[in-house]
Amino acid sequence: MEWRLIKDGYYTGFMNMAIDEAMMIAHEKSLVPPTIRFYQWSPPAVSLGYFQDMKKVINVDICRKSGIDIVRRPTGGKAVLHDQELTYSFIINENHPSISQSILDTYKKISRALINGLDSLGIKADLVPLKEKSKRIASANSPQDTLSFKANCFSTPSQYEVQVDGKKIIGSAQVRKRGVVLQHGSLLIKLDRNKWFSVFNFPSMAVRQKIKEKFKATCIEEITKKKMPFSKLSNILPKGFEKEFNIKLVEGKLTKFEEKISHRLLKNKYSIEEWNQKRQLDENRI
Repeated sequence: MEWRLIKDGYYTGFMNMAIDEAMMIAHEKSLVPPTIRFYQWSPPAVSLGYFQDMKKVINVDICRKSGIDIVRRPTGGKAVLHDQELTYSFIINENHPSISQSILDTYKKISRALINGLDSLGIKADLVPLKEKSKRIASANSPQDTLSFKANCFSTPSQYEVQVDGKKIIGSAQVRKRGVVLQHGSLLIKLDRNKWFSVFNFPSMAVRQKIKEKFKATCIEEITKKKMPFSKLSNILPKGFEKEFNIKLVEGKLTKFEEKISHRLLKNKYSIEEWNQKRQLDENRI
């Protein structure tokens, strides 16, 4: 069974989200096979989970001064700073025999594929166990602390996400829409903790420092102690998906239809204030 693999370069956060949704639409229409896409972000961007309140979660002024974009994802979950990383997206029909109707079971299978890929790099990763999430959240000492702690994707491990020695290395989010699954996630290559914590809002500097000390995340270069180019990761990680899903990935590119839809989504959804700040959208414009 052949699926499509797309190895993209750098795009803005707005365009990256537009492309992911365009692939969903193309797959829904049976125009493209199940697809795995690897990509990067330029400039850096914070992606908000679908339901998050931008002004509560993000320090908008700091982002603007630092040249960091803010885009709302079509998926749920928590905010992520996308900087020096490999991002993957995974598109498949929710009735496909290779995946489960259960969101958690689908997370688990995709995470196992990523773990297989990391193993090829000599990185021994495992799944965040189900009980881990409640235990970590409970470590925050006050409701305000907990709110700030949970708003940041890599501060809180989600069930069946990927960790190394108890530190989260991949954060993912999923949506199912019109019969199609989109899951995308961030594999950290480098991690600038000061930059990461500068973009999120906290009740006080003391709370920020306390949460920063509890921050259990890691990245490829911290683990391997050497530089890891995107090109190497995008060549090795597909092997993990091929093994887990028993498929052959064939490298391809976006179709003309996907390019057209992604540019329309960029113009009428992901780059506009109504969507990114307020989650308001006129569907007739897309």
